[in-house]
Amino acid sequence: MMHESNKEIINIEDTAISFESVYKEAYFPKDLLSEIGKANMLIIPEHLVRENVSEYVFPETTREFLGYAQEKASDVFVPDIAADDDSFEKLELHSAVVTVATFIVTSIVLPIALSIVANFLTDEIKKHHRKEGELMAKINIIVADDKGNKKISYEGPADSAEDALKLAVQGMFTSNGDNNGN
Repeated sequence: MMHESNKEIINIEDTAISFESVYKEAYFPKDLLSEIGKANMLIIPEHLVRENVSEYVFPETTREFLGYAQEKASDVFVPDIAADDDSFEKLELHSAVVTVATFIVTSIVLPIALSIVANFLTDEIKKHHRKEGELMAKINIIVADDKGNKKISYEGPADSAEDALKLAVQGMFTSNGDNNGN
């Protein structure tokens, strides 16, 4: 399902991506499974193919975003990244778009993750000395739930992301399949 308004694009779709499927990916550091496997918010890389080169990369702000998430870590909220230091590749784009690292999160801790995204984007707006609506954001969140996994994609103003994402997730896992919050 896609919603579009005021330069915001929100797409919600079913996905086969799960924590278990991430653990089986080539990029996943199998030797760290016992540690990373405890996470209920896991940052995952994007697969990039260009000029006959295939690699897994993270957006340039990934370490900062992970830091925000780790500041909120608790017994209930356990963030991590699906990479070790040797395999961490950063893609720098230097644009007026903040690409938040793609992550998979359990539906139970989704509200915490959305708050972290909002706080991170607010600080990015301040850091880049941007006015309301001047800094754009790209966000991909995979929500793992017993009723099925969903991928939420957002592109739009960074300062509108929190409200747009909160609206998008309302009723996302209702039993009648209605994903638009009605």
